[in-house]
Amino acid sequence: MSDDRRARGDTFVNPYTFVSMPKGEPGAGWRREPAGHDRFAEECYSGVVEVELTARSPLLLRQVYADAEGRFPRQTVAGFEGRVPYLPGSSLAGAVRSLHETLAGGCLRVFDGDFRPGYRDQVRARPPGWRLARVDEVDEDGRPTRMQLCTRAPVWVESAALHRALGGAKNLRTGARVTVDGPGEEVFGRRQVEEPELVRGGGDWVVLVTDAGTRRKTRRNPAGGAPLRGRYFCAAGQLDGTVRAAVFDDGVWEGFLDSVDGTNDLREFRQDPAGDDSRPCWKQVRHPGDGALLGSRIAARRRLYADQVVWVLPEMSGESLVVRDMALAVVWRHAGGVDKARQRVPAHALACTSPGALCPSCRVFGSADTEARGGRGRAEQNAYRGHVRFGDGLPREAYETRQEYLPPMGAPKPGAGQFYLNRDQGSEGATADGVNARPLREWGSEGDNGRRRGLRGRKQYWLTGTSGNRPYFRASSQKPRVFHEEVYEPDNSMLSRGESVPEGAVFTARVHFENLGEADLGGLLCALDPALLLASDGDPEQDTDGGRVEYGWAVGGGRPLGFGTVTSRVSITALDDAASRYLGGPGPVVEVSRAVRAFRRTASTELKDIWKRQLAKVLRLDWAAPHQVWYPPAGQLPEPNAPLHPQALLPSFTFWKETTGGASWTWTERGGWNKGAEFPYQQLPASAAPDPGMNVIPHKQQGPRNRGERR
Repeated sequence: MSDDRRARGDTFVNPYTFVSMPKGEPGAGWRREPAGHDRFAEECYSGVVEVELTARSPLLLRQVYADAEGRFPRQTVAGFEGRVPYLPGSSLAGAVRSLHETLAGGCLRVFDGDFRPGYRDQVRARPPGWRLARVDEVDEDGRPTRMQLCTRAPVWVESAALHRALGGAKNLRTGARVTVDGPGEEVFGRRQVEEPELVRGGGDWVVLVTDAGTRRKTRRNPAGGAPLRGRYFCAAGQLDGTVRAAVFDDGVWEGFLDSVDGTNDLREFRQDPAGDDSRPCWKQVRHPGDGALLGSRIAARRRLYADQVVWVLPEMSGESLVVRDMALAVVWRHAGGVDKARQRVPAHALACTSPGALCPSCRVFGSADTEARGGRGRAEQNAYRGHVRFGDGLPREAYETRQEYLPPMGAPKPGAGQFYLNRDQGSEGATADGVNARPLREWGSEGDNGRRRGLRGRKQYWLTGTSGNRPYFRASSQKPRVFHEEVYEPDNSMLSRGESVPEGAVFTARVHFENLGEADLGGLLCALDPALLLASDGDPEQDTDGGRVEYGWAVGGGRPLGFGTVTSRVSITALDDAASRYLGGPGPVVEVSRAVRAFRRTASTELKDIWKRQLAKVLRLDWAAPHQVWYPPAGQLPEPNAPLHPQALLPSFTFWKETTGGASWTWTERGGWNKGAEFPYQQLPASAAPDPGMNVIPHKQQGPRNRGERR
């Protein structure tokens, strides 16, 4: 990528990358029985490692308790007055274990193997055969057992006509009953009714109310004057008189659940600790232009409710209704292929399930098989207690905290195949070939090409030793509230606050270990200070600009923004073996370097190559140019000595649209598909690539838009 493009700010570096998982088991005896806790095993050691952590960028940790939510953890520490910021041992343990799994090729302990993404459908009318149906009865899981079908194709009724028939917008709800007189007029391949006199309240027609976010705010004025207010139509169908048993084709219900998982409704529901899906949640639907109430819809959940109206692709089988497909809206979502996440990773990488056969990370940190089932379906725990205990990281000084006003940081989206699926050089710049084919970024698309693409590996965030050059700190240095007051609307529910301690803060923690062999102790030391492993595997000690190469790791939150980078120093301050503990003999001597060498000898050639080609870059401070590290931005990210416009840090939804490896398709009135613009497939550079940068694709605004508004 040219230096000119970098200077102009036309490139960015995604905040995260991935470190590959070994394709084969990393070595002989990689999964084996641990040392146990009942006796001091031969050639094993117990003791204490002291680790000194230096913050190379501000650290952001947040309490989860209601009375201190968003505040940096504090406690009383000897030698200080009052409560001072500290690093909870649990936070350190989680970060160190995660890094150890990457270094040692350990199992995927925190991994949803049943995940399968859902994707939005193309904006188009439902193909012939789809009908509306009313749910009459559901089982305890919310799966319909009886449904009532609308036998004819639906009619689209203008909201003003429905408001008049039902007595106002407050009464227009999914499942409302009306009568529609007349077939309506055909417009763009569907029947529409606009005349209020053709719609009456009550009857055997049901109405489906859906979100208005994709509807137009205004429409063209046929008289040539100012634009008119955009219109909102609801699908309505006439029920037949029979309620039938509902039977779902193989995979239909599971595919529906997976498609619901990616909705904004479910994201908001999962953020609410008091969320209850036993009853329908009604959401107001408002006009996208003037905000006027249009009606109320049922929020998407991983279940349905009695009297809910949905789209189905039906087939009659005797007295039963066979559902071949189902959707909550005419423009809905579909599941990404048939494979679950567990089928896209090496089998050996799945979580350990037997205490007698544990990977290196589970042997040291412990294991819990939470999915095991015993006889007659009863839950069964196959757990193993770890050999390490983390003390809290205590501060060298009583550090002052800074209030942080954070931009939205959403949940991971593994369905974005451009970034999460294995990079395929042959697909770079390509588009899907088939008519109306699903984009290459999708799981189960042509991109799999008869061979299932794997997930890239373990997510890692780029580290920094010059946080002041990161876009978040550049934008907020003079105006701490810039993201809350100028970039996003203040009522954006994804905005949050936190507290940070400054760059340069030093904390010391003690890590107690018991019954670890020399190689396992070496692996623990490398996870606490990865420079012990990487300094001889990566780049020379001198950087290209003459600076010293440094390696670190991350703790706490806000890592995409540049928070959390630490470097560390470790020392073994206490060490015992069986003879010294029980017989009073002299204590053993195990130097840090000797334990690290023992750990290195346990690694396979493939794992060592991952250390050298990938981790030596990922864990190196400022390997990625700090001023470029941001999620796909709406504008340019100039050099640090040039002004940065905060609006450039809004998300570029155009980037995600124009890198899918798909095309825009429209359904013609003659019944065929017409291909429009193509969007060549662009993939996240590999972590081993010499340049992690990608081209900025500025956001192309579609009509009037509020600042920070997300589509």
